[in-house]
Amino acid sequence: MKKVLALLVTLGLALSLNANANAINIELTTDKNALTLSDTLAIDVRISGLNHGSSPSLGAYDLDFNYDPNLFAIHSIMWGDATQGNQLDLMNYGSLQDSSSGNGWLNLFELSFDSAADLNLLQAGEFILFTVLLNAIADGSSILSLTANSLSDAYGEELFIAPINNLSVVVNSVSVPEPSSMLLLLGMIAFIALRNKLAQSQK
Repeated sequence: MKKVLALLVTLGLALSLNANANAINIELTTDKNALTLSDTLAIDVRISGLNHGSSPSLGAYDLDFNYDPNLFAIHSIMWGDATQGNQLDLMNYGSLQDSSSGNGWLNLFELSFDSAADLNLLQAGEFILFTVLLNAIADGSSILSLTANSLSDAYGEELFIAPINNLSVVVNSVSVPEPSSMLLLLGMIAFIALRNKLAQSQK
């Protein structure tokens, strides 16, 4: 009996390690983690771990983007990858896209109309699913996160997702001048003061 239990435990561990090795990664990325009021912040949602030229490929996703509504307001959504195009619309059939939002969350759903064969053969192994643009409306620091409701391959089978990272972002009301800009400003003030002093001494 003990041998059977040990075998089952070993088999379970092996399956778990294999699932982790084949996990699909979704990552939140941005070009800046600090911004000022009224700035626009672009958040890319990138997927990797797919196989270009074979399965698995991505057929559909349902994700929740979470943000602080006291610091940010949703500006717009850009579907697909700006460089590689929409990888869920490879044959230009279009895709089913839907978004809904609430207080601090934005749900994005997309379903490809491409065939499983086309997705497996033509889809890139890594690409941007969508980009969320946020407007900074108040000072403070915030954590941006993503919740995966479901992710499925070209055949509709569920894909295993690795833990998703969070992003930390800070909003400041006033931008701090660079040291070189500050020196230039002080130099200009000193020059104006000296010129005024010389003009008064010549009178």
